[in-house]
Amino acid sequence: MTDQPAFRELGKIAERWLDLAERRRDHFAELYRSGRWRLYYQEDVFRAQAREVARICDHWASILERHKQLLTEPQDSALQLAELEKAEPEAAVIDRDAA
Repeated sequence: MTDQPAFRELGKIAERWLDLAERRRDHFAELYRSGRWRLYYQEDVFRAQAREVARICDHWASILERHKQLLTEPQDSALQLAELEKAEPEAAVIDRDAA
Protein backbone atom coordinates (compact mmCIF):
# COMPACT_ATOMS: atom_id res chain seq x y z
CA MET A 1 0.00 0.00 0.00
CA THR A 2 2.73 2.47 0.91
CA ASP A 3 4.51 2.05 -2.41
CA GLN A 4 1.55 3.34 -4.40
CA PRO A 5 1.81 6.79 -5.98
CA ALA A 6 -1.52 7.85 -4.42
CA PHE A 7 -0.17 7.14 -0.94
CA ARG A 8 2.94 9.21 -1.62
CA GLU A 9 0.76 12.03 -2.94
CA LEU A 10 -1.15 12.06 0.35
CA GLY A 11 2.10 12.91 2.10
CA LYS A 12 2.63 15.89 -0.19
CA ILE A 13 -0.90 17.09 0.51
CA ALA A 14 -0.38 16.74 4.27
CA GLU A 15 2.86 18.75 3.98
CA ARG A 16 1.01 21.57 2.22
CA TRP A 17 -1.75 21.62 4.85
CA LEU A 18 0.86 21.63 7.62
CA ASP A 19 2.66 24.53 5.94
CA LEU A 20 -0.60 26.47 5.73
CA ALA A 21 -1.41 25.74 9.39
CA GLU A 22 2.07 26.86 10.48
CA ARG A 23 1.77 30.09 8.50
CA ARG A 24 -1.56 30.75 10.19
CA ARG A 25 0.01 30.06 13.58
CA ASP A 26 2.84 32.46 12.76
CA HIS A 27 0.29 35.08 11.75
CA PHE A 28 -1.48 34.73 15.12
CA ALA A 29 1.86 34.98 16.91
CA GLU A 30 2.67 38.19 15.03
CA LEU A 31 -0.77 39.61 15.86
CA TYR A 32 -0.07 38.88 19.53
CA ARG A 33 3.47 40.31 19.51
CA SER A 34 2.39 43.52 17.82
CA GLY A 35 -0.80 43.93 19.85
CA ARG A 36 -2.83 44.30 16.66
CA TRP A 37 -5.07 41.44 17.76
CA ARG A 38 -6.93 43.99 19.92
CA LEU A 39 -8.15 45.72 16.75
CA TYR A 40 -9.78 42.54 15.44
CA TYR A 41 -10.64 40.30 18.41
CA GLN A 42 -11.93 40.32 21.92
CA GLU A 43 -9.41 38.68 24.24
CA ASP A 44 -11.36 35.46 24.92
CA VAL A 45 -12.13 35.00 21.21
CA PHE A 46 -8.50 35.57 20.24
CA ARG A 47 -7.28 33.05 22.82
CA ALA A 48 -9.80 30.47 21.62
CA GLN A 49 -8.76 31.02 18.01
CA ALA A 50 -5.07 30.77 18.91
CA ARG A 51 -5.68 27.48 20.74
CA GLU A 52 -7.59 26.12 17.77
CA VAL A 53 -4.81 27.16 15.38
CA ALA A 54 -2.23 25.40 17.58
CA ARG A 55 -4.42 22.26 17.77
CA ILE A 56 -4.82 22.15 13.99
CA CYS A 57 -1.08 22.61 13.51
CA ASP A 58 -0.32 19.73 15.90
CA HIS A 59 -2.92 17.57 14.18
CA TRP A 60 -1.38 18.01 10.72
CA ALA A 61 2.09 17.42 12.17
CA SER A 62 0.94 14.11 13.66
CA ILE A 63 -0.67 13.08 10.36
CA LEU A 64 2.55 13.81 8.50
CA GLU A 65 4.64 12.00 11.11
CA ARG A 66 2.46 8.88 10.85
CA HIS A 67 2.67 9.01 7.06
CA LYS A 68 6.46 9.13 7.21
CA GLN A 69 6.47 6.19 9.64
CA LEU A 70 4.39 4.14 7.24
CA LEU A 71 6.75 4.98 4.41
CA THR A 72 9.80 3.84 6.37
CA GLU A 73 8.30 0.65 7.79
CA PRO A 74 9.53 -2.53 6.14
CA GLN A 75 7.32 -3.73 3.32
CA ASP A 76 7.22 -7.23 4.80
CA SER A 77 4.77 -5.97 7.44
CA ALA A 78 2.06 -6.46 4.80
CA LEU A 79 3.24 -10.03 4.36
CA GLN A 80 3.13 -10.57 8.12
CA LEU A 81 -0.41 -9.23 8.19
CA ALA A 82 -1.44 -11.57 5.36
CA GLU A 83 0.04 -14.54 7.21
CA LEU A 84 -1.78 -13.51 10.38
CA GLU A 85 -5.08 -13.24 8.50
CA LYS A 86 -4.56 -16.74 7.10
CA ALA A 87 -3.89 -18.12 10.58
CA GLU A 88 -6.90 -16.51 12.25
CA PRO A 89 -9.66 -18.53 10.55
CA GLU A 90 -7.99 -21.78 11.60
CA ALA A 91 -7.85 -20.62 15.21
CA ALA A 92 -11.50 -19.56 15.08
CA VAL A 93 -12.79 -23.00 14.02
CA ILE A 94 -15.06 -24.41 16.70
CA ASP A 95 -15.27 -28.17 17.18
CA ARG A 96 -19.03 -28.69 17.26
CA ASP A 97 -18.73 -32.29 18.38
CA ALA A 98 -16.86 -31.28 21.53
CA ALA A 99 -19.58 -28.84 22.58
